[in-house]
Amino acid sequence: MGDNDADISTTKLGWQLYEHQVEWDYFDEQSLSSVATIADGGFKDLSGQVFRAIVVPSSTVITRTGLERFKGFRQSGRQADLRGTDAQMVVDKTFMSAKEVPDLSFATLIEPAETLRRA
Repeated sequence: MGDNDADISTTKLGWQLYEHQVEWDYFDEQSLSSVATIADGGFKDLSGQVFRAIVVPSSTVITRTGLERFKGFRQSGRQADLRGTDAQMVVDKTFMSAKEVPDLSFATLIEPAETLRRA
């Protein structure tokens, strides 16, 4: 969709996490939407690793399933941070019907110019 900021944001975020010696991993749409479960205080993947915080790089769209899973994650008391540009549309099955702007008020928006700080 022509959003080069998403790639730049993802790369920068990865480097900042490494620089702060934070153990992290990518979590793709399939894991978010269907593979991982909310268990043991976070998102649990098939290998049993538990993610207790989510930082979402700049993005243009979010799937409805992903949005609902993020909300459930946040409601379970976990931290969900959006970095940079937040999604402007929600996608169900196709982009053809994507018109709704997502309500991301449950998450914390981190401005793109800010540097991550280890808590």
